[in-house]
Amino acid sequence: MKLTHAPDYAIRVVTPSASDTIPKSEILIAGVPTGKIVDGAVFEAALRWHEYTLLFLTDDVPFEDTLNIYLLDAALNIVDWARMYFMYSTGIFSNLDLTQENAIRFCFFAERTWTLKLFPETKFALPRISDPIGVSRPLKFFRMFQLDSSPLPQISQAVGPRKRLAGKAETHNHPLPYSRRYGSGPPRH
Repeated sequence: MKLTHAPDYAIRVVTPSASDTIPKSEILIAGVPTGKIVDGAVFEAALRWHEYTLLFLTDDVPFEDTLNIYLLDAALNIVDWARMYFMYSTGIFSNLDLTQENAIRFCFFAERTWTLKLFPETKFALPRISDPIGVSRPLKFFRMFQLDSSPLPQISQAVGPRKRLAGKAETHNHPLPYSRRYGSGPPRH
């Protein structure tokens, strides 16, 4: 099932971010307080998937931001959650992509695209081993979603017209060595 935005969700900060405390916020639905408190201070996104709501909140800590991801049921119980954090890394939540079935793609840490895949029922997962570096979760053996990351595609630098160097042959700067581009050593004449 495709995910859709849930525009009626918002948060109200209860405990602001400080050097020794994690910020806490109350979930609001259509502007009405629910009494449900979660970690996070900045509302990034709310998405609907079947009878669940997926919330993305950041902690608003410059240069070391944390992304909190919550999967909530209709009664606002936390069904699954994860926290993404790298020490001394700036996280900026961006490029939310809802085009895949049962999955979301987004960027948070530089040079990585994250994919969150939702499962229709709980799946077995080994704690601490099943998640990528930078993702922490409660010590549970079952998950309703999985996080994976992949490097952002490198944008190749456009190579301008070939230049003739004084007394040297034409050169072409390619980011990969010859063997990686063509699968073997240099051509034989």
